[in-house]
Amino acid sequence: MDNLSLLSAVEEGNILQVISFFEPSIKKNLRNTPYQERNDLEQEISMKILEKINKLQSLEVPTFFEFIDCESG
Repeated sequence: MDNLSLLSAVEEGNILQVISFFEPSIKKNLRNTPYQERNDLEQEISMKILEKINKLQSLEVPTFFEFIDCESG
């Protein structure tokens, strides 16, 4: 999956696809964690990803002219 696929998955709300994008990186970094704590940490990381997606989706980006007006005034 590339970045454009990730972006479209976020826009479509396809949470499973987004989590699967980050899964290799999560698994790699979990090797630095004690075995007993890996499942809990993996769930926490997944929850944080979901929280950030929700936060990003709720942000409103200003238009070019709104941005210019904000900078000048």
